[in-house]
Amino acid sequence: MHSSLSRRDNMDKLIVDVASGQSTESEAEGSCKEWSDQWRGSHTHPSSSSDDLRPRSGAPLSNRRQTVARMHASNSSRTALNASTIVNLPHDFSDTGGYASPSHHDSSRASSPFPRARPRPLMASFTHSSAAESDSPVEKYTTPASPGTLKSRKKKRTASFSLPFHRRRGHSPYTNYARWLGGRWRRWLLIALVAALFLGLYLWKSAYELQVELSFFSHKWIKEEFDGVMPLKGCFAPERISPLYDLDRHLAPKYQMLSPGLSLKRGTTCYDFSSTVQSIPGVEPEHLLYHTYWRADLIPFGERHTATLASFLATQPLSHSKMILWTNGAEQLGNNTFVKPFVEKWGDHIEVRQVDMPALTRGTEIDGLLSNAGGGGIFDQRAWVDGDAIRLLVLWHYGGVWMDMDQILTRDIHPLIEHEFVTQWDCYDKPYFSLNGALMHFRQHSPYLCEAFHIMATSPLPKPNTFTWGSHLYSKLHRRLLAAHQKPFAVLPWCFADPRNCRSDIRFPDPFLADPEYWAGRHWEGRHEVGRSGRELLEEKIGYVWTLHLHNQWLKTFPKGGWLQRLLDGYWKRIDEMERLKVGEGSGV
Repeated sequence: MHSSLSRRDNMDKLIVDVASGQSTESEAEGSCKEWSDQWRGSHTHPSSSSDDLRPRSGAPLSNRRQTVARMHASNSSRTALNASTIVNLPHDFSDTGGYASPSHHDSSRASSPFPRARPRPLMASFTHSSAAESDSPVEKYTTPASPGTLKSRKKKRTASFSLPFHRRRGHSPYTNYARWLGGRWRRWLLIALVAALFLGLYLWKSAYELQVELSFFSHKWIKEEFDGVMPLKGCFAPERISPLYDLDRHLAPKYQMLSPGLSLKRGTTCYDFSSTVQSIPGVEPEHLLYHTYWRADLIPFGERHTATLASFLATQPLSHSKMILWTNGAEQLGNNTFVKPFVEKWGDHIEVRQVDMPALTRGTEIDGLLSNAGGGGIFDQRAWVDGDAIRLLVLWHYGGVWMDMDQILTRDIHPLIEHEFVTQWDCYDKPYFSLNGALMHFRQHSPYLCEAFHIMATSPLPKPNTFTWGSHLYSKLHRRLLAAHQKPFAVLPWCFADPRNCRSDIRFPDPFLADPEYWAGRHWEGRHEVGRSGRELLEEKIGYVWTLHLHNQWLKTFPKGGWLQRLLDGYWKRIDEMERLKVGEGSGV
């Protein structure tokens, strides 16, 4: 108790001495200061100017070790002195001789030529009492209700200071990452995780099939092209029906059913449905024209392209069939090395004709659009726009079946021509690409084509390499027919003309790759299985469908011994037999 009172008396005396201006520094501190002043006079600071060497007026600066007055916790109402009052410095004093002062608050820290420590309160337990008393030379502080022990207050005071030239550095996440990978076992763990990920993906892929298809369409385009349904022109009115069109046949009941009413996506149901369409018993097939088109200025006609001509000769009844190969360069194509033999040997069934756009558009509603020499600028780089226009024009003038040049026929088309039809784009039922004209049939001067020309004439011209006069045109026409309560044309299921355009588990194998190991759930060679092999099952389904669509993959070749190459080899053998029979008939044998 006596020692506590003595310490309090000494502290009170210390405060009185400081307030009266008496120096409180010890003898050792005075000698140290004297030596420091002598050193400063003879050794100029590197960053000091000549003005810094002048004697300073006012009270001397106290060193860092000068004692700071503290308030006892028992007297919470006593006013404390701040550091500026203890050293007797004015509040606007900012020159510290190039050294940072932990107790000095500098409002213009950015303008100082030297780094300064961040100002902190003298004691962490003090709080400023009032902002209104900032003009007083002695700032008032209040102590909390429970200040703690003297040892804890010393810790708080010590923790409130930091070295002026040291800043705490943040830890980079890359440092932690490199440290984590530093151990050998950690590297092996990472390698094991990556290997497990790839193994999991492989096992998942072997058990499941991922099929993702993304399409983006503008709402404005959908509203303009699909949502709005315009009225028909009236081509089905009796007074507008051409005498070349057999209206009674159009309205007569049909023997064949080409639209099952289902999507036919599962298993081999589409191929099985295609097998139900057979020739009508006791009815002789009518004469049928087959139209196709080749742009002579794009890709030279080569051996790959002869597959279309060979499939026509090998599968269609030639006594009732003829193919017209339309082109924009008839003379060039007629003298082609691969076309000329077909024309010379089978000239009665294969003919090359020049596309005369003014003659084809004459009498149609698009006469003013495409009758100029350049074809109205429709000859794009892919032959899409001009091909879409030419197929409708030649069917309007001559009637018959249109087939793209990249198709290979597999069956006689005659059982299908009871209906006028287009084909389904694929088995996915795409909302804006639902119909395809790769294989289509319309009769001469068909009212369906008349309505199609009306849509083409009243709509903006198509952009190059688009489906405006193709799939989109057929969809527009189909919706207008339904809106007018008019019977629409038929739509062949996807597998009839394009058995490759569906899911990988049921579509035909890629003809440009080697035969697969499995097809339709069966081993290709039938090993360790009862029943037909995958190869035998595919050959059966080929006989059910009507064409194989290769989608303009002209630069690819068929692998030797592949399923499609074997099919073409069979076609060539049949053509050789037909040629021998034809030569024998001509020689009278």
